[in-house]
Amino acid sequence: MKLSIYTFVKNGLFYDFHVEAMLRHHAPLVDEIIVNEGYSDDGTYEAISAIDPKVKVHRFEWDQSDPNGWHRAFKNQARELCTGDWCLLLDCDEFIPEWEFERLRSFLETTPHDLVPVRFYHFYGNYKVYMARSRATVPDTGVRIHRNLSDIEVWGDGANVRVRGADGPPDVASETFAVHHFGSVRNPARLRQKWRVQAKQHNAANPKWDKTPSFMFDLFPHKWDDGDFMQYLDVYEGPFIQAVREHPEEFVRDDFWLYDHLKQRAGAAR
Repeated sequence: MKLSIYTFVKNGLFYDFHVEAMLRHHAPLVDEIIVNEGYSDDGTYEAISAIDPKVKVHRFEWDQSDPNGWHRAFKNQARELCTGDWCLLLDCDEFIPEWEFERLRSFLETTPHDLVPVRFYHFYGNYKVYMARSRATVPDTGVRIHRNLSDIEVWGDGANVRVRGADGPPDVASETFAVHHFGSVRNPARLRQKWRVQAKQHNAANPKWDKTPSFMFDLFPHKWDDGDFMQYLDVYEGPFIQAVREHPEEFVRDDFWLYDHLKQRAGAAR
């Protein structure tokens, strides 16, 4: 069985994605990693182009004329380049823990299903804090693993795949596999910029690109003690992935302020 990951990145260094760590982490799991790279101008291409022979970087100009659907287009473009029997759709800040590698490959060897879901652990601020309680805008699960079939497509907000035109309920396995997501462990200015851009893009009534210049977010970054998030957070007590253990500094953006705050909050509640 041949296994492919497909992902995508543009200016990943500037936007503080963990793309280099992500690609290195998954090389032992798969036979190839397809990267749709959108002609970065911040050094991202140079940083990832020679990480591992399994990492195959394809450069494309991303058509951004449709702010609400452009992300589906380049994800599907990457999917079509996969040569594996099975494929995994991952953002470049998402990590399948290495303790899932063997179980995942063994499962895919025998499952009769076409689609396999994942369950997310969303980290926030640093690798010791995560969203322990569900938040409406942050999914707990997603359908990300699939057979390499021509009628598979990325759909909706780009976070799931489906079989195009399928009749009846989707053929999704009940087994799930963990994904550690570090999309909110980023420079707080870039994090706020990302959320504002997404809010504009996914405005169903009037999707459009946000034109606020980056320096404005540098002046007014995201605040880690934002009340919209604090009620969902807790200290992460589980095992840390190898990428975190080897380079913990890569996965801290708040100087552990949130971790210390949550520990104090828990102590005061006793």
